[in-house]
Amino acid sequence: MGSTLSRPVWRPLAQDLAIALFALEYAGFSFAFPDSGPVAAPGLPRGLVVGTVFVAIAAMALLVPFVKREAPAPLAFVRTFYPQLLLILFFEESILLSVGISHGLVHDQEIAAIDKALFGFQPSRRFHEGLARFPAINELMFGGYFLYYVMFAVTPWLAFFQGRKEEAEREIFVYVAMMILIFTWYLFFRVEGPKYWFPDLKSQGYAEFSGDLFVPFFRNVFRNTQLYGAAFPSTHVAFSLLMTIYAARTRRSLLWLYIPAFTLVAAATVYIYAHYFADILGGIAATALLAPTLLRAYPTIRKRLERLP
Repeated sequence: MGSTLSRPVWRPLAQDLAIALFALEYAGFSFAFPDSGPVAAPGLPRGLVVGTVFVAIAAMALLVPFVKREAPAPLAFVRTFYPQLLLILFFEESILLSVGISHGLVHDQEIAAIDKALFGFQPSRRFHEGLARFPAINELMFGGYFLYYVMFAVTPWLAFFQGRKEEAEREIFVYVAMMILIFTWYLFFRVEGPKYWFPDLKSQGYAEFSGDLFVPFFRNVFRNTQLYGAAFPSTHVAFSLLMTIYAARTRRSLLWLYIPAFTLVAAATVYIYAHYFADILGGIAATALLAPTLLRAYPTIRKRLERLP
């Protein structure tokens, strides 16, 4: 009886604390920069509303530990992977907040200069020239850009469905920690990307690309969303490389799928002029530096959390 009562009721995973800290960080910035976008509610600054939402997310992340890791499989799955549902919210908010934090300053000129120094021209302008009239190539490249989201969503689940819950928790923690570091970088180092920085590319709106599935889909997506300000490093490259590392940790035979997929995603980001080539290098460097460090740090963090009363 005594041993049962002494067992902790509340014990967070590393990802829970990471999400809580991330949400509180964004809440603080939202309160500090209330005019971060269109008014969210009549009579209230958007930052006040959004900041309150982030505080609620932090509270939710600190309440999630009341769901046991040993819960029934569907509930345990949601308990482990709920941070994935927050990606778009944090990403879009990093773009809006960065405008006020950086006072509108962008660094495209410096990043574009790296491409010019490496190649003597802009790959984001040249790569698709002469190829955009071929629907098969366009569908392959725009499909590769979409493939990133599939890799990003599904890959961390592999370890979970193998019964390796601790590995799944480790991977989600690294996923969240990298997201925090990269998205916080975006707040202070805005790079819009070629499709927004170069006026002619911005005005084209992918009208020069032919295709019947992925091309019109992304043409519509980019027409109705403003994804500028978070180009360097490329999250497409950074996280598709992270997913390739996860695949290798799960089953090395998956690499024959993941390495070509990563290569296609990286090429697609330049082909559809979403990113500079330097953004690809930045994404690779970010993952090469952060992923091994965070993977090694996880056991220590987990042990300390297990000692909580």
